[in-house]
Amino acid sequence: MARSVHTRPKRILALQRQHALYERRGAAALSRRYRGLRVAKEHGVVESMVPPTSGDIAHIRVPRVAVAPAPSGWFYPVDRSEIVDLLRFFGPEVTYGLRLIRLVPPPSSSVLRFGALLVPGEIRLFALRPPPWLLPGMLSENAARRLSTAGAIIECVREGLQTVVDWPDDTLHDFVLFDVLMHEVGHHIVQQHTGKRSGRVLRTKDHEAFADRFARRCRQEHATHG
Repeated sequence: MARSVHTRPKRILALQRQHALYERRGAAALSRRYRGLRVAKEHGVVESMVPPTSGDIAHIRVPRVAVAPAPSGWFYPVDRSEIVDLLRFFGPEVTYGLRLIRLVPPPSSSVLRFGALLVPGEIRLFALRPPPWLLPGMLSENAARRLSTAGAIIECVREGLQTVVDWPDDTLHDFVLFDVLMHEVGHHIVQQHTGKRSGRVLRTKDHEAFADRFARRCRQEHATHG
């Protein structure tokens, strides 16, 4: 019996759609009626992602990765090949709809601008200062929790007037790959699989919650199968 569109895995649906970029959406079994991730309905429920087979990898369309020169005194913790390898690892269900990933100078002098999604389908990763970072004041509770969970060492100095953030070993590298890049991919998936490319489909709180869960799941899947 032929498999129906109701039961085809997301990985297969996305791969089919990548082979039919200019067909109507229903031609590749990715119509709005049978959305691959059903994000709007499930509000962030992410199923376990299955890494693609070697046969699939050859057909995965990876978005172009453009690297702009980093400003003097700044750097990119990850490079083009690492980004491509990570996206190929997770397969077409995350690469579908992504057009471009840019490594660019930061939009301001702030150290804590890591990345952004520009809909439809562009992710920007910002250059960073080499650690340790000496920041004015104290970090917000959410920012401190996010960085420390990723492995950063945070210390308040001068009676709370400044904060030192250091990244031992490969923690900053992994933070940018998963907590920044795959976090923004999570935002992209919400937009892509609900058919609304330019307008927000969830409240900011729900959008962020989905992206956080997606990034954590990606880190766990890569640690298990990578």
